[in-house]
Amino acid sequence: MKGRRFRVFISHSANRTEEPETQRFLDRLCNQLAATPDIEVLVDQRSLQAGDEWCQRLYAWMGLCDAAVILLSPRAVQRENSSWVPREVNILLWRKAIDPDFLVLPVLVSGLERSDISDNPFVADAGLAELQFAESTSDDEKLALICEALADRAAASSNEIPFNAIQVFIEDSISRFAPRAAVDATLAARYADDPWRPYQQAPGLLAVKMVRNAVVKEVDAVISDVSRGSQPEYQLGARLFQALFPLRLPAEPSCTLLALCRQQVGQGAVVINCHDTWAVRMMLRAATGQLKDDFLRSWRIIELPDGWGDDDETEIIHYLAHELAEAVLGTGGWELVSGEPDPLGALAVQLAEFSQESQAPILVCTAFSPRWSELAPLLAARFPTTVFLLWSGAMMPASFDSESGRVVRLEPALPRGVDRNWNLSYCRKMQLLGS
Repeated sequence: MKGRRFRVFISHSANRTEEPETQRFLDRLCNQLAATPDIEVLVDQRSLQAGDEWCQRLYAWMGLCDAAVILLSPRAVQRENSSWVPREVNILLWRKAIDPDFLVLPVLVSGLERSDISDNPFVADAGLAELQFAESTSDDEKLALICEALADRAAASSNEIPFNAIQVFIEDSISRFAPRAAVDATLAARYADDPWRPYQQAPGLLAVKMVRNAVVKEVDAVISDVSRGSQPEYQLGARLFQALFPLRLPAEPSCTLLALCRQQVGQGAVVINCHDTWAVRMMLRAATGQLKDDFLRSWRIIELPDGWGDDDETEIIHYLAHELAEAVLGTGGWELVSGEPDPLGALAVQLAEFSQESQAPILVCTAFSPRWSELAPLLAARFPTTVFLLWSGAMMPASFDSESGRVVRLEPALPRGVDRNWNLSYCRKMQLLGS
């Protein structure tokens, strides 16, 4: 057996009173999967209360799973104002977007038909219908198909998940810098009633629980507890907080931003209602599960000064070429390619190779203006490994060139001013925790 079991998240809207047939199917599925030694079942059978930040809670949980089963029942898809399973669908398909090998198994239960999905815009728009459904005439056959597919995937799995790097970083930081007494006391005080124990060693156990609960602000108290008694020069609290903070950002706009950035590479621009690139970096870290240093190694973010787009197009191309060369080749990068017979062609080769190696687009960021709405598609076509990200402040612009699809807006938009609130909270906590 590997270091940990293969984690399977089950999305459902089962209820013993309203939909007993779905509940029976869920019970049977959980029992059969639990009987498989290499599989660990993650399923929440408690009703979430109004006001719970459940989207973010589920986001963290789904970031820790290796595969997912989605039970599509009448209660989940057809019930008026039902958004629980549809939102889980979107988050799980985000996982599949960043990892095509991530297994998502939709299952029609309790008499639901494929045609019924199109009546729910949340599910239909997510593209769930493009996946292979576990379909059969009997529940027994459906269960057999699901268990077989998950068992095969578990046997071949490398246990690599988006939040692995964060979990390893947290465990390593705790192992190196936290007093063992503080680790044991924190586990006893904060997680004594939590039965989920995927690791035996205390630092690893605490790390996975902190990642799993990173979306709730109470994890800040856990950070303080485990850092108590550590040497100030280690800045343990700040290290843990900066790694976990992105996980509490809202899932939907973060994942949508990542998808739009990839979609618009070489095409044009993404418009987002924030004030600078700080929120952009945090949201992309939230969507990719990357630590700060890992993110900075793979992503390049170029910030253009205000008013710079007023220059003529030739000057703009020359200036941007200089900035792009510096971004991928380091200081003096433009001098290295400017001596070539075709400097822009030589730069294009370097940009393409960098993009292939980093698996990330180059973001060119500046404040939104009508001029940039026109320039971005032209420049993105000229430098096809780039995507332009235009921030508009607290509000989205009333109108811009969106008809061509070369300039798109972040939907759902961020609540007005929320990026500033995130930044203020982050800076305050970093100071409090020892930055």
